[in-house]
Amino acid sequence: MAIMHILGRDFAIAPYKLGELRRAAPYIDNIQRNSDGGSLSGLMDSALDLLNVLSIGLVKIDPMLTPDYLEANVSMDEFVRLQAAFVALSEESGLTRKGEATAPPAPAPEGASNEDLPTSSTI
Repeated sequence: MAIMHILGRDFAIAPYKLGELRRAAPYIDNIQRNSDGGSLSGLMDSALDLLNVLSIGLVKIDPMLTPDYLEANVSMDEFVRLQAAFVALSEESGLTRKGEATAPPAPAPEGASNEDLPTSSTI
């Protein structure tokens, strides 16, 4: 479940099934095309597409949470949380891979200890 806090409420959105992904696909494609962040109008278009994608899952929880309702009531302050919810929902729905574990640090060369290694790339 992707957890989202919006409009003062918490929502747990179930991963999307194929039909929901099909309905969300045009909006997701638009988000990817506008992801360069080049203009305010592009950002607003992406925000509306994001609301459309998230609304597909939200209206199952509360039928009032349509894209139009969200557009009229969501502030830009909440947009960062919406982006995080979109990423989580994409991962849960199988559209993106969850992050891989970070590799452990390389062992110190023979005869050296980790304290001998530089801690910064600045010289």
